[in-house]
Amino acid sequence: MNYKEKDVKNAMHNNKIAFENLYRDINTDLYKMALYVLGNSQIAEEVVSDTVLDALTGITKLKDETRFEAWILKMLTNKCKRRMKENYNKFSVFNPNAQDFDDSLNEQLCQEKDIDVKTDIQIALSKLQPKDRMIVTLCVVEGYKSREVAAVLSMKPTTVRSRLNRSLAKMRGYLEVKE
Repeated sequence: MNYKEKDVKNAMHNNKIAFENLYRDINTDLYKMALYVLGNSQIAEEVVSDTVLDALTGITKLKDETRFEAWILKMLTNKCKRRMKENYNKFSVFNPNAQDFDDSLNEQLCQEKDIDVKTDIQIALSKLQPKDRMIVTLCVVEGYKSREVAAVLSMKPTTVRSRLNRSLAKMRGYLEVKE
């Protein structure tokens, strides 16, 4: 996530304009993560909105501006977990209520031009357990280090790395072409 620590510090002192700047800087990243985890653009937007509202009301309680990213990601992941429990146990791209990825966002999230590859990746990701899907999303898609993901998900970094490796191996297995 790219944002200015100065904006975080000012937002912590109830500066609404600084929070607006912060929101502009992090909104897309939060949305992409929620979309990958939840698989539904409308629910992802709702979860991000809830997260941002909670952040707006709670940022004055944040003690250290350097912990902002972990703080907001923790909020987002908890809201995603709650939403997954409320709506369905396991995300499926075949869920008739699931909305398709927006074409413009698809180009942002996947560099591949082939729509079949995108669909295969979405299906492989959907077959993972929710926590594993979150780990893959945070590490691979968002580019966070295992120690950062561990802090967000309350896990050990070694556990994050092993679950990431197992999840990627599972996805590779799902994506392999059987001849």
